[in-house]
This record gives sequence, C-alpha cells and structure tokens, in this order.
Amino acid sequence: MRTLPAKVQTAVHVATLARKAGLPIPAKVLPVLEEAAAPWPAAWLLAPLPGDPIRVVELFAGPGGWSEGIAAVLGVAVDSCGVDISPDACATARAAGHRRICADITTLDPEHIALRHTAAVIISPPCPTFSPGGKLSGLELGNIQILGDAIAYVGETAGFIPMDWHHSDYDDGECECDPDAPDGKGCHGNGFAPRSGATWDEVREMAAGVSDPRIALMLEVAIWPIALQAAGAPIRWMAMEQSSNLPEEIISDLTIEFQCAEWFYTSHEIKEAADYGLPSRRKRVYMIASRSYSPTVTRCIRPLPATTMAQALGWQPGERVNTRGNRPVDPKTGRAKGGNAFSADGPSWCLTGKSRTWKRESDGYRLTEAEAGLLVGFRRSYPWQGSRSSAFQQAADVVSPVMAAIVLSGVLGGLAEALVRDYLAQLYEMDDMLSPDDYDLVS
Repeated sequence: MRTLPAKVQTAVHVATLARKAGLPIPAKVLPVLEEAAAPWPAAWLLAPLPGDPIRVVELFAGPGGWSEGIAAVLGVAVDSCGVDISPDACATARAAGHRRICADITTLDPEHIALRHTAAVIISPPCPTFSPGGKLSGLELGNIQILGDAIAYVGETAGFIPMDWHHSDYDDGECECDPDAPDGKGCHGNGFAPRSGATWDEVREMAAGVSDPRIALMLEVAIWPIALQAAGAPIRWMAMEQSSNLPEEIISDLTIEFQCAEWFYTSHEIKEAADYGLPSRRKRVYMIASRSYSPTVTRCIRPLPATTMAQALGWQPGERVNTRGNRPVDPKTGRAKGGNAFSADGPSWCLTGKSRTWKRESDGYRLTEAEAGLLVGFRRSYPWQGSRSSAFQQAADVVSPVMAAIVLSGVLGGLAEALVRDYLAQLYEMDDMLSPDDYDLVS
C-alpha cells in the first residue's frame, strides 16, 4: 500500500481524532485532505470507524440505477462515490442525492491513496459494441482476442500470477526476479510472482488496438477490483452489468483473472427485467465476484408477477405504441413493415435513446422523461437533468434500480424479494390502492 505523505498523515490523524469525538473534520486540515484525496471524497483518506457503512466505488455510474437500488429498494446505507463521463448523467445523480465525479474512468488511478479503504466495486461498461442495437463490433474475433490478452495481463501487473505459471514463461527455468527481494515477494516459494512493473495505463494501452474504444472499457472490470486488492484495500466483492450479448470468452477471461487472484467465488447470469415485475424489457448479463463467500447473482428471488406498460403508465387496455413513425404497410399482414408497433398490454420494448419519439397510436401522445424512467424502475419524481434527448438516453442506458437490488441482494443482504415487491407496488399499484381523495391524506 502506498504511504501517505507526512503532512497528509498528520491531517488524517487530526481528522480521525475529531471524528472519534463526534466532531466535524477541522477546517485547518480539510484543505490538506481535499488536495490529497482529489477527485475522491476527502473523508475517504480516513479509516472507517466501527459502524460506518462500507465504501463502494461505482464506475460508469450513470444517473443512479445502482445507487437507487441500494438506497431506495434495499434500504442499505453505503458510502459510495460514482464516476461517469456524462455531465447530464452526473447532474441527474447529484440531484437525486448521489455523489458523482464527472471524469473519464481510464484517466483515474485505481490505486489512489483515497481508495485504500474501498470494500466494493460496481461497474457497468457501455454496451453498444455488444448490444444487438449497436454495430456488434465487440463480437468480432480480433477484438475479443485483443481484449482477452489485455485482461490476462491484469493479474501479472497486480502481482497475482501463480509462481509456477511465472516460471513456465522461461524455457530454461530461470527468470530475472530477485529471490531475496526486500518486499517479501521474491521469486521463490508457492505464492505469487512479483508485480510485472507495468503501469495500469500500459495495461490499458494493450487494448488500444480494438476497432471501437468502448470495447476496451470492459478491461476496467478486471483492473479496478484487482488493482485495489493489490493496493491493500479491504475489497470484498465486485458487481458488473453488461449486454446479454457479451461473449462467453470475455466472461471466462475475467473469471480466470479473479480466480488467479484468489477471489473465492464468481458467478454470472443473464436476466430479463420484465421477468422481475418491470414494465419494459431489458436483458442483461450480471456478474458477481467475491473474495470471501458464495453469493449467487439473484440469491433466492423468484420471477415476479408481470407489469404491463399500460398498467405502469395508467393507460386503458388496448393501446398500441408506434416506435418508428408511418411506415409502408405489408399487404399480406396489413401491418407496417419493420415491426414498428407493439401492444401496451404487455411489457414495453427495451428503451433506447430514440424512445423519445414513441407515440401512442390512439392520440399521438409521447412519453415524458418521467414516464421513461418509470418504465425502467425509477420513481416518477426522479430528477432527470439535461435535454429531453439526454434524459431518454440516460433512461435507456441505466441499470434498473429493481435489477440492481436483485443482483446485489446476495452481497448486501436483506429480504430482497419482499423489498422488491414492496417497491414495485409503490411504483405501479399505488393508483389502484388509493382513491383521489386519499392522495391528500397521504401528502
């Protein structure tokens, strides 16, 4: 673990004494902590006190899907900080009360001294290169090979390559490692080989040859948890979300790196959001890796009763939604070519940024930003920021709070199924439970 500069050590000591006394961090040391911790919270330089919530880093955090799943659905307190490159998504999350750093994740150091007490990482890399709605460049064999080679170098960079694997790289059985290295990680014994000496930027550069730079962002799924482990952070688990189209080869490469670093358990499952009570379809793969115990991705949560789009939005039965405007009619079927309409008496199609142009066929009504959020599991009052186009894109990209709660229930605990059912009832059934007069009483 990196050593804090003497001035910062003193500031941490003073601030810790104040916290133990129930006082705020003294103003005279706060600037020192803020400068050393930037861009992360200054208080993260201090060790958590007994009873403090765990510290969680959210990467590609977006407008707050994982954050809402933890806080609003599961009701679990965590000390989290999210990172996202979109100013509008960060503004939305902040307006909802979630901490955000607006930055390019690949420019940040996963072994930053402010992260030395991090207990978990949640990561949702962009999906367009793997999703059927994109160009599928992430499925090209050449890109899979480049990404896999880069993932395979993460463990070596962090110092988690088994010694026998390390020696097998040398035909004569001899390597250049110092067997008497003072750090206790000399090249001998049955443990791990020394760290390769490569920087994380150099590891990222290994994936620079992919045809779309967004493919390379999957590398961060391995870099951040394993780098934090190498830095001595008390990292416990990692959760990931990605398109269900993510190649099995990439999942296998990630699993191997975690297992080599002695992560006790890894699991992944493909889940359809509509099977868990959400009124829109969204199929994603979720992965959990844990260093100490064996949670499953969905724990004991069973598929939940379906919610239709019409039920969620309070529409009358029989409505249809047009997604692509007026298109030529197929004389054989009597319907528009290209499949541009669906019934609202079932879950809606998966939202995309273009869902802002969907309209109800009966009267041309278009969805509002709040309704788009409601279809993916956010409360109507969620404070979407930015333009209409930006808000719809955020809703299309985000992890549903419901799915976030289901996936994280295994590592955060709680009666997840009961909590999810209650949350869904509040979102989609409250209008049926209350008469108009009851709203005044509730408010």
